[in-house]
Formats: sequence, C-alpha cells, structure tokens
Amino acid sequence: MSSLALNYVMNLLSHREYSEFELRCKMQEKAFSEEEIDQAIAYCQQKNWQSDQRFTESYLNSRSQRGYGINRIKQELRQLKGIESATIEAVVRECDIDWSALALNVLRKKFPDYKEKQPPKMRQKIWQYMLSHGFHQEDFADYVGSDPSEFD
Repeated sequence: MSSLALNYVMNLLSHREYSEFELRCKMQEKAFSEEEIDQAIAYCQQKNWQSDQRFTESYLNSRSQRGYGINRIKQELRQLKGIESATIEAVVRECDIDWSALALNVLRKKFPDYKEKQPPKMRQKIWQYMLSHGFHQEDFADYVGSDPSEFD
C-alpha cells in the first residue's frame, strides 16, 4: 500500500468525517491509482477511522441543526455523499430528531407571522420554502395560518 495515499486519507480524516465516496473522489483528483485508493480506504475502514454509518449520523445531525428536513438530507446523502439508501434508512430509524418540532422552529425563525391567515401567494412561498428545505408537508401544514394557542 502506498504510504502517500494512506497519509493523504489520514490527513483528510483528521479534520472531519468523510464518506467513502468523498474520499474516493478526492483521491482520484490527486491521481492515485484505483488500487492505492482501495487499499488506503479499506485500511482506514478496518481501523474504524472511516465509517459511512458514522459519517451519516454526523451529517444528519449537522444538517438538521441547520434547519433542513429529512427529505433534503436523505437526497444530499445519496446524491452528493454517495451513501447507500440502506445505511441512510438505518441511521434515520435510530435518530431521535423530532422533525415536526424542527419544522416549527424553522417556520418561527423564517416566517415569524406564519400563524396568521396568509394570502395565497405568501402561503405558497412558505410551502415552497419548507418543501425545498426537505420537510414533509405533514410536518408543517397544520402550523401555517392556524390558531397560535394550539401549539405553544
């Protein structure tokens, strides 16, 4: 195994968690051979320095704290980070994030008057924002234009 490849991967992992896919992409950019990439990543996984499961947990927590819903996070994990659906689903089942409460916090922050009766254009804007941030409509639909005393 190339010590240069291993050192490169270890240096990356010393700063933050990376998915296997991200490491492969970074190593390909640096023109490491497929064999060097496979060996370095396999070694790091064997030592538990790299884990897609752990990366997924960390990413899920980080993105949810920044106000993103489960749909958006799952899509990013699959498309941008190369995480398998089975890993994503396993981590989501284990997490204890209250997506409805998170949606309510995002609504309060972004649209302080969300509880009041909204004109159709504003309702549409709120819905588009919430859906584009990955929330299920069930997580926020009841809050928009509703009686404020119901949820406080």
